[in-house]
Amino acid sequence: MSLSRTRGYLAAGAQRRTGVAAAAALVALAASVNFLAGLGRPAHPIWDESYYLTSVERYEEGIAQFASHPPLGLALIAAGDALLHPNRGIDTRPVGWDKQIAGEKIPRGYSFAGVRLAPGVFAVLGAVLFFALMLALTQSTLAALALGNLYVFENAFIVQFRAAQLDAFQIAFVLAALLCFVVSARRGGRSSPRLELLFGVAFGLAVAVKVNAAVLALLGAMLIARRIGIGWRSAPRARLLLAAARDGAVMAGGCLAAIAAVFTLHVAINRLPPDPASPAGRKDLAFISSPYSAYLHRERPLSPAVVWAATRDYSRFMTADFKGVPRTDPNGSKPLDWPLQRGAINYRWDSTGKQTAYVQLAGNPVGWLLGLAALVGALGLIAALPFRRLPIAAVPRAELPRAPTTLVPQPITPGPLGAPLARPERRALMVMLALQYLVFMAVHVYLGTQRVMYLYHYFIALLLTFCLVPLVAAEAAERWPVLRAWRAVLLGAMCLSLWAGFLFYAPLTFHWYLTHGQCEWRNVLQHIVHCQ
Repeated sequence: MSLSRTRGYLAAGAQRRTGVAAAAALVALAASVNFLAGLGRPAHPIWDESYYLTSVERYEEGIAQFASHPPLGLALIAAGDALLHPNRGIDTRPVGWDKQIAGEKIPRGYSFAGVRLAPGVFAVLGAVLFFALMLALTQSTLAALALGNLYVFENAFIVQFRAAQLDAFQIAFVLAALLCFVVSARRGGRSSPRLELLFGVAFGLAVAVKVNAAVLALLGAMLIARRIGIGWRSAPRARLLLAAARDGAVMAGGCLAAIAAVFTLHVAINRLPPDPASPAGRKDLAFISSPYSAYLHRERPLSPAVVWAATRDYSRFMTADFKGVPRTDPNGSKPLDWPLQRGAINYRWDSTGKQTAYVQLAGNPVGWLLGLAALVGALGLIAALPFRRLPIAAVPRAELPRAPTTLVPQPITPGPLGAPLARPERRALMVMLALQYLVFMAVHVYLGTQRVMYLYHYFIALLLTFCLVPLVAAEAAERWPVLRAWRAVLLGAMCLSLWAGFLFYAPLTFHWYLTHGQCEWRNVLQHIVHCQ
């Protein structure tokens, strides 16, 4: 290769990296406006904040405690509040007295900006990770930037992630795991210990926020099974199985290491025993075992045995709490209703007598519809594959991809809708993501028979449908070449539609005041809010 040609490739690569960095910065800027601006409003607890505020206070006092969910998300909320520290000068100790606090009992002048800081920051991080995920799926900066609007202008994400709740953390870690999964899947039969480790760590951190992310272990299992299938006829089978065992061990090791680190940190920073005079303390003391109690009373040092005992105690508390969750709730919804966005929740409403402001968990209808259409399209395509009923147009050789070499593959000349993935890669990803969606939903349908479920439990599955959007679009463009010529128009129409859907529900997302008539307009598509 000539020196001038080499320089040309290097210059083109640098230009592409600059374009990716600029696009990621634009995504982060837009996300910062939606997820971080005005975090202190409304100055009242939103939904589960009435529980999490109490946990944050006990963290800041260093009091050992248990909660309904693993400790990572709660610790991060507390870290954000400690970093911003907006309530200096206010006696916040009464906030941690019980496991829940009513809004009227919160000290006067209490600022919510601190406890909402970390979720907002992780929401912005999630937006950048989602952009990277779309880039890995499409290999086009333009397409990834356009598809990033599915996350940045998703009203339900904004409502949930701007509050001191756990979902922003879990979704960020889930996106990191999905990014590792997609990049690893694109390597075909070749594994990468670094990617397997990163996947395991991200997966473990997601589980350390909310346990329902454990269902994503199927992604790792499918990666290993696919590699075995690819090499079964060509590679020595003993070596193939040993490599599969190694990859599984690396994933599991990363996951366990992440969870162990979280619980070790939780035990290390909470050195004071619960107060038996407080309702919260009495609830926690009922689950503290002798080894953990000895550590809290300075009778033994921190050790793996103490961390293991504390982890088992925490698990017993969560199990008991799960059994106490009611099976019905006026705000609850059935998992089978989630894809249709049935189950919008009113977190709060405030009235002046003439106008009312709402904090309403309602999603962007355009994004949810695109996700549902992609899911239906993917299942239809998968069902038709064995029968080869769908004609396939030839793809120009220039649009065929190169093998990825980095965690965020560099963009190449975009193909249909910016998705030049090879047909086997694309279909394998489509099958695996669709199967993960179905398993996730099946598990949550079962959980719905055991306890009440809410619309935000669907967020992980919604992300999976978003991942299917570019894959299904690429399949469609491959079959109907006319769509390639309309790529830019389709991307632009999608963006405009997403922005319109976002603006339509924005007053319910950001607690803006509406008249009764203006509120009722938000029920035109489907009933979202009970207007006051």
